[in-house]
Amino acid sequence: MKIQYIFLLILLTFSSVNGQDYSNNWEDFFSYYNIRALHTEGNTVFAAAENAVFTYKKSTGEVKKITSVQGIAGDKISAIHYSSNYNVLAIGYQTGLINIYQFSSGNALQVIDITEKETVSPDKRRINDFYEYQGRLLVSTNYGISEYNLANLEFGDTYFIGNAGEQLQVNEITVRNNTIFAATQGGSVKYAGIDNPNLIDFNQWQQTNQTPSSIKNIFNFNNAVYAIGSNNNLYKVSGNNSAQIENFNINIRDASVSNNQLVITFSTGIRVYNENLNLTFNLNNIQDFQPDFSSAVLLEDQLFVGDNKEGLVGFFINATTEPRYLSPIGPLRNNVFHMEAIPNELWVVYGDYDLFYNPYPLDSYGISHLENGEWINIPFEEVNAESLVNIAINPNNINQVFISSYIDGLLQIQDNEVVNLYNQDNSPIEELIDGGAPLSNDTRVNGISFDRNGILWGNVSRVQHALFNFSPANSTFNIFDISEAIPEPEYYSENLGYSDIVIDNSGNVYFGSYEYGVIGYQPSSNTFAKVVGGENQGNLSDDYITTLALDNNNQLWIGTLRGLRVLYSPSSMFTNPNTQAQEIIILDDDGVAQELLAGASIADIEVDGNNNKWIATESGAFYLSSNGQETIYNFTTKNSPLPTNTVTDIEVDGSSGRVYFGTPQGIVAFNGTATSSQETLENVRAFPNPVRPNYSGMVTIDGLMENANVKITDIEGNLVYEEVSQGGSIQWDTRAFGKHKVASGVYMVLITSADQLETQVTKIMVIR
Repeated sequence: MKIQYIFLLILLTFSSVNGQDYSNNWEDFFSYYNIRALHTEGNTVFAAAENAVFTYKKSTGEVKKITSVQGIAGDKISAIHYSSNYNVLAIGYQTGLINIYQFSSGNALQVIDITEKETVSPDKRRINDFYEYQGRLLVSTNYGISEYNLANLEFGDTYFIGNAGEQLQVNEITVRNNTIFAATQGGSVKYAGIDNPNLIDFNQWQQTNQTPSSIKNIFNFNNAVYAIGSNNNLYKVSGNNSAQIENFNINIRDASVSNNQLVITFSTGIRVYNENLNLTFNLNNIQDFQPDFSSAVLLEDQLFVGDNKEGLVGFFINATTEPRYLSPIGPLRNNVFHMEAIPNELWVVYGDYDLFYNPYPLDSYGISHLENGEWINIPFEEVNAESLVNIAINPNNINQVFISSYIDGLLQIQDNEVVNLYNQDNSPIEELIDGGAPLSNDTRVNGISFDRNGILWGNVSRVQHALFNFSPANSTFNIFDISEAIPEPEYYSENLGYSDIVIDNSGNVYFGSYEYGVIGYQPSSNTFAKVVGGENQGNLSDDYITTLALDNNNQLWIGTLRGLRVLYSPSSMFTNPNTQAQEIIILDDDGVAQELLAGASIADIEVDGNNNKWIATESGAFYLSSNGQETIYNFTTKNSPLPTNTVTDIEVDGSSGRVYFGTPQGIVAFNGTATSSQETLENVRAFPNPVRPNYSGMVTIDGLMENANVKITDIEGNLVYEEVSQGGSIQWDTRAFGKHKVASGVYMVLITSADQLETQVTKIMVIR
């Protein structure tokens, strides 16, 4: 409903949906080391990380996470508030979205009113703070104040309190003696009677005298209202006067009141004041700790501090200042650039470069390693290499990992410790050529991958010898001149970089380029070749190659800046200069032929154990059948816990089928069922088993050898299903050849290897 007065007024209509709980099939791997907001209630600390929330119980040390897997949004959080009266947690986001998480039911209500208001521009929808008063949640936003009724979960009035009724940013709110006080960006405190029925009239709002800066914090303390300005002054608010009583001469990050004590947070320290504003505790100069504090709250004898790098940190008041690290263990950051998975492990790096392969400003971040469910984070100080962009794990020694730096060369890690950094000083890897001359200390290694013989291959941008290989066994390098494929000076002046590198079963090497399509190198003939765009050339959708993947049939799937292509016989490029990539043509719902993912920017392609393809795009993640003709899934923020539709990388754990999705806002994992093929049939299993009446999903049979024949019969030997595995698993819909559901009973699973030398039998119980 809209009502117009002389002044601008909008009554927000209530609109909300329940967020879905995905915890049965998904898991989150967010970072909890960047704390945005803190709140306390009773014995519990509520902490908002970048896009997830967790609780810490002081009495037990118990930590619980609330993430997009539990149904809240994956957007960036800007405010939180817990209501003990209603047992709900309000979560506000920079987008204007609000989640109401109900602890009693585990439901997450998504309140979308503000995000859909066309009269409020997106930059003014940010939720800055919550203040609860008599069942109403007073919401501070960049446009003003909105009321939200916690009893009926509906929006009430909205107040635009600018001097002429215009939108005015409100940073915080407090209420004292039936008066609402608003800290505004305009440099004053606005106030009015909280029970005034005409608060929608901006004329009902008065203001204190103008201060030299905006007001960012306001709070009740010792029977008075205080405010803090962006000039780091502390003001006492009385009537229409804001009187300065203190200047801290240091940037204040936050202020809170706990146990009748004032807690002021600075980036490098915390100060606690008693009711007379006497300093009682000063936290600074912490040994072996480099603080970047964002907020702090006091709970009895303990100070809980939010830090932008270390997460939630606990300190005892008037005792040792030794920090206690309380955040859930997770990766270093949410903004993922590249991942690499092997059975029960995941490696993550956070460097990047822009569309033109420019790594500046450089990224000084460490490395994260998930191993058997535990995170091991290697800090940047131990890595000492910037802009880390790619990962390759030695298949002959999984404790040996190589990571490419797009500025410093090639990093070697052994047992989670950095042991070597190869660059122009200790290897043949060349420095970037700029204007015809090498640029000192700029070695841009990107794509790296191992071949079947345990040799590491990699590419280097804007140099003559753009391809190299390295033998970990004897620490020797070989370099290869790219000028056969890209002439001088184009290889350093026009072609700004290279992307993924893959090696086929015959040892041929393929890698993507910025302007010259797919480049191939055949070691057996020592020749380069390339496939480029254009209908009369290589038919690529774009010469800018973003990603490459070889599937289980040795077919090369090519992701470009503007679409998808497949080279069904990639090695033919070495003998046939007219080799062409093919688009995949599918029929839409109306039976009209169209190109699969036409025009889409493809960030990554991953092949699973069944030879199906996972595709990462800016429109979510697509799961395609082996030939691309069927879209099995299209995961987005609307039907999955993906925190954003922009997916930067996908990795599949071949042993479990788990699929990791890396995004700029964190990692989530889907419990997939497609596993890699096995060497034997010893570990065949079927699940779920038994199949109970309320189960409507698929039965997975895994532990299979490649091309194993799987027959399912009833107890009398009647065949009800048959399939040849393309990887390590198949799925059965418990129907007889896709028609009617089979009856209750025991079903025999008869498995034979492709060479018929191995057999295995298992059983499935179906209960209708």
